[in-house]
Amino acid sequence: MKKRIINSLLAATLTGSMMAGMVVPCFAEDKGNGGSITVLVESGSPAEALANNTAADFEKETGCKVVIDAVAYTGMYDKLSTEIKAGQAAHDVACMDFVWLAAFADAIEPITGADTSDFLPTLEESGTIDGNLLGYPMWVNSKILIYRKDLIPEDKVPKTWDEYKALAEELKTDDMYGTTVFGSGTDAVCSFLDFACQAGAEGLVYDKDGNVNITDQAYVDALNFMVEMANADYSPTDSLATAATESQELFTNGKVAMQLNWSHQYPAAVAALGADKVGCAPMIGGSAGIGATTGPWYESVMKNSKNKDMALKYVEYMYDHNADYMNETLKIAGRTSVYEESAKVAGNEHTQAVLDTLGAAQTQPRPMVVTWSQVEEVLVGVVESCLGGADVEETLAAAKDEIEAIGK
Repeated sequence: MKKRIINSLLAATLTGSMMAGMVVPCFAEDKGNGGSITVLVESGSPAEALANNTAADFEKETGCKVVIDAVAYTGMYDKLSTEIKAGQAAHDVACMDFVWLAAFADAIEPITGADTSDFLPTLEESGTIDGNLLGYPMWVNSKILIYRKDLIPEDKVPKTWDEYKALAEELKTDDMYGTTVFGSGTDAVCSFLDFACQAGAEGLVYDKDGNVNITDQAYVDALNFMVEMANADYSPTDSLATAATESQELFTNGKVAMQLNWSHQYPAAVAALGADKVGCAPMIGGSAGIGATTGPWYESVMKNSKNKDMALKYVEYMYDHNADYMNETLKIAGRTSVYEESAKVAGNEHTQAVLDTLGAAQTQPRPMVVTWSQVEEVLVGVVESCLGGADVEETLAAAKDEIEAIGK
């Protein structure tokens, strides 16, 4: 799942990048002698900001310089793939969207003896392939309910699909929609899978035996739920152009009363509207209860690294500083203790909502398959087609054939 950083972080990241250019120079000749490591991060992300902010301290503590290679999300996968195929060691450490782990598993150094007791729910599972833990979690995100608490009393906060639809209808006015529907891009896929979790999906896209399961009733129900809300007068008519960013803009501009959006949008909404107007709650539940698909990132040591010992020290160091992702960047993290401590601070109420959502029995990671990017494109088409009026069951049947042809 692609994480988008709030605007205020961009300035900090740029400043950090300029500082990194001064205090974290690249000395290629030191490679392999304990002198430096190169870390791949997503440009403009919390990873880049924190890598810049901690590089000098890590060098002071270990004597190792940190070279930060910031690349746009869309280019990270290709860059890693190219260097791995060429047998190069351009990066000692790489920050990875967990859906890439399957593709790069053979090129990642497994982490042995890690204490995973503080990993948030689902993070050990989603970071492990064939019994090998492939990285330390950086953060995980899920969608939660974000709502106007000045309009919705606590005893009316919806917990189920039916309650959510009814309240959206009740809240609609000439100037405000009740809710939004994500119908654009990968956010649409995540919403579809969220609702499939809630409707009882057992394994997302693939069942436990590896069979494509998107024609199961849970997926039919999930898409019908999305279509019903998109067609209702309580949601904007342009759902096909709506994703997390657009929904958040509508919410913070007072045009939407509630939304099911990524948890990091909550602090931004509070900043825009005020704590007296914004509340949050765990994700809503369907027939199978609360559930959501998760979006974790991991920091991994590459097998081709000529400085593996220091690379491992670095990922351990960053895991020890996991609270900085919560406190200094996007208000999300990867450790249970960080979420629990953060929940005690006013303005971080979303952290308890995330913990409750992550701990729900139906919460599941996206499938960890090499071909996920292709599969995801098929699912984008499924949601867009159905929101555009296509028959749900026919569309899912055709998509199942496509995904089976793509393979894993």
